[in-house]
Amino acid sequence: MKRKTELKNPLNLISAVWLCAEVLAFTSHAVLATELRAHLEGSNLVMSWPTNTSDDFYVETTTNPTDLAGWTIVTNAASQLDGLYFVTNSPADSARFYRLRAWEVLFNGSSTSALRGYRSTSFPGSEWTITANGELKTVSGSPQGHIITTNQFTDFELVWEWKTGAGGNSGVIYRVTEFYDAAWKSGPEYQLIDDSGYALPTDQSSGAVWGLIPPTTGPLLAAGQWNQCRLLVQSNHVEHWLNGRLRVSYELNSSAFGLLVAGSPSFSPYAQFAKARTGYIAFQNWTPEVWFRNIKIRRVLPR
Repeated sequence: MKRKTELKNPLNLISAVWLCAEVLAFTSHAVLATELRAHLEGSNLVMSWPTNTSDDFYVETTTNPTDLAGWTIVTNAASQLDGLYFVTNSPADSARFYRLRAWEVLFNGSSTSALRGYRSTSFPGSEWTITANGELKTVSGSPQGHIITTNQFTDFELVWEWKTGAGGNSGVIYRVTEFYDAAWKSGPEYQLIDDSGYALPTDQSSGAVWGLIPPTTGPLLAAGQWNQCRLLVQSNHVEHWLNGRLRVSYELNSSAFGLLVAGSPSFSPYAQFAKARTGYIAFQNWTPEVWFRNIKIRRVLPR
């Protein structure tokens, strides 16, 4: 099926050169200058690049390329056609610039170099394995097997896919510090669990802020099927998305969130809980038979 995405603002020849330069400057993927194309289709300019690595790219736009804070993300800007991803624009406005940026890949199916054990300098290889299909899988359920990112993040969008066996239980914890002996004591958790295998309060179901905020109802695929997750953390604003639906939206450091924490026997003993502006992202290893794949992140501007 052929698809084309038209952006509201144009991409002129000068912008095309800028876009090419940004690809080379901001990505470590195997995209060469000779693989980038800029050509005219009537009065439209089309930028295209290979699909083999393009899922790791996104498009940003600005009217002033020297203003580093002025770039904004263009959502779903690229379409696929004949082995290429492309952006097509009309020439009505010559004052807008575009650039490709690369997602930071946290797990690409083979390397765990972007991850390490909690309070450790190495990756806990006895607790996790990489499957023949390039998935990151828990081997045994152990808090000592929790892993975190090697880098810290402030404002970001994280996406990943996960599935579980029967009774599987995991989670993604964000803005984590290593102040306490466990990651969950410092950061909120995006809950990942086989809902059908437990009789739990709604604030402990998949998509919830564990123990604090229940998710809205929505589709959770059965054990053995892949679920798609998106986590947005931007200043105090947080969103949990599950299979294309917004499940939780809340504000850190708000009075409402503070009351929830104060009333929680799990979190109220920890004065540093959810206080860090910058932190690690943790992936829990509570049970075996939980799989992750296509984990990537991009930094966003604060709200």
